[in-house]
Amino acid sequence: MIELTITPIPIHEYCKDHSSAPSNELLALIPATQAHAPQVAHMQVGHLEGKLLAILVQLMNAKNALEFGTFTGYSALAMAEALPKGGRVTTLDRDPKATAIAKEFWKKSIHGDKIELILGDARETLRKLETEIAGGIRPLYDLAFIDADKSGYETYYEACLKLVRKGGAILVDNVLWSGNVLNPVDESDHYIHNFNQKIASDSRVEKVMLPLRDGITMMVKL
Repeated sequence: MIELTITPIPIHEYCKDHSSAPSNELLALIPATQAHAPQVAHMQVGHLEGKLLAILVQLMNAKNALEFGTFTGYSALAMAEALPKGGRVTTLDRDPKATAIAKEFWKKSIHGDKIELILGDARETLRKLETEIAGGIRPLYDLAFIDADKSGYETYYEACLKLVRKGGAILVDNVLWSGNVLNPVDESDHYIHNFNQKIASDSRVEKVMLPLRDGITMMVKL
């Protein structure tokens, strides 16, 4: 599978070769995604980004993670593998076909029971999560990962500021958008560029943008 990356491919591959290897379950999910969804397989979170999420979960001693955009389940499983016993990844999506692949592979992992998939419109799901947190049914999240429809980024980000605890992390994928943010042309280019501008001036978070894969912004909620 050709991964979507802003860095030169040889550098990207060198970084992968010098990072801890993914689990067998994650490795198997890569060709399965290619076989079932070849036109959009590049959407899958790759080795480096998955490992970054996992290490961040470990460094934070996170117990609860929230994800926007499940796709075939790589990033959710990468985080679940790093969570302690009793930890949970709540992942939101609206595509039953892609998530069917995810569920198939989660079942093969001893960490699959840490993943909660909620299908449906994320905006409606968010209202439910807010109500459950307010009612003490759910804890605030330690970490959130946004990798869904780009037009919804601002909505998801604002929701994260309510759902993630103070000192928690918010990560956003595809913030370099194949470099198109440098000279936005189409609608999706402008969505991402405008979102990046918003984050750059937002005093509610400490942030750093990294040229990893297609760009990822890491934030701490202040």
